[in-house]
Amino acid sequence: MNEPFSYPNNFLRFLGTGGARFAMLKQLRKTGGIWFTYGGLNGVVDPGPGSLYHMCSATPPLDPHELRAIMLTHRHLDHSTDINVTAEAMTGGGFEKQGMVVLPEDSAFGSGPVLLKYIAQKVGAVVIAEDGRRIDLGMGVTAEPVMHIHHGVDCFGYIFRKNGLRTWGVISDTRPLEHLAERYSECSFISLNVTFPNKKPRLDHMSVEDAGELLQKLHPKVALITHMGVIMIEAGPEKFAKMISTPQTRVIAGQDDMIINLDTLIAYSEIKTGCTDSSFLSIDG
Repeated sequence: MNEPFSYPNNFLRFLGTGGARFAMLKQLRKTGGIWFTYGGLNGVVDPGPGSLYHMCSATPPLDPHELRAIMLTHRHLDHSTDINVTAEAMTGGGFEKQGMVVLPEDSAFGSGPVLLKYIAQKVGAVVIAEDGRRIDLGMGVTAEPVMHIHHGVDCFGYIFRKNGLRTWGVISDTRPLEHLAERYSECSFISLNVTFPNKKPRLDHMSVEDAGELLQKLHPKVALITHMGVIMIEAGPEKFAKMISTPQTRVIAGQDDMIINLDTLIAYSEIKTGCTDSSFLSIDG
């Protein structure tokens, strides 16, 4: 009998790898963001539709009450719908003033904030992301916001660091930008939002072509493509990942509930073995 799977000390779990409007609306893939456990700190990046449910129903389970950081890249629905309910869970229903919410200014204030005022009052801290200003998340973990450009909203990626551990990053929705290769150069692992196979210059999203060009300048050991739109999903993203892999960088096509060991950079694919049971298969390089 196989031993039950245990999470590594430092890992990511992708609570969804679908993205953009129509993949989200049809739920062709989950859209719950990324759970991370890193240097003893639990956090989630972009808790989109279904994020809380996918944490609670994960195998092994992920306890949202143990979160201490909720990170938003921008306010669009496929990234933010579960921010309030996730914050409510983090604070034990609002009875424990703990944890931090990090988000762009227009996600917290202005004409269309996504963080409700009464929820903001329940968390330990609300921090506005500013390009290049490192944020202390606790436990010695920092997050550095990296400016993106995405359809007129404030948008940031993040670089996560802790002494003695691998540096890793998230590149969210953005048009290609010159500074990305330099800013993310320390990262051993990068989660990269790649929505379309081919360039779409009028849309502020990365394509497979754009990602391939970026990975000619930026050389993480492993990159994972996620936030895939309908065309990417239906075409089969594995062929695109192989297409843009380089001698320096192994590119993985993300799968829902995939786990990345941030120490070894091994990826694990979830295999459903029953209604409530799962096993995990490591993916060879």
